Amino acid sequence: MQTCIRCGRKLKDKRSIERKFGPKCFKKWQKEREEVGLTENQMTIEDVAQ
Repeated sequence: MQTCIRCGRKLKDKRSIERKFGPKCFKKWQKEREEVGLTENQMTIEDVAQ
């Protein structure tokens, strides 16, 4: 079973496994990217390091 790359919790949902984030962490991640002004296809250095 895979885990969320943000919080480490086990991922159960197929969509979450594909995103590598649980639903709450994914929403937080999206909000952070919007605050910085990144578009959907842009990456941060943290994205590259993972």
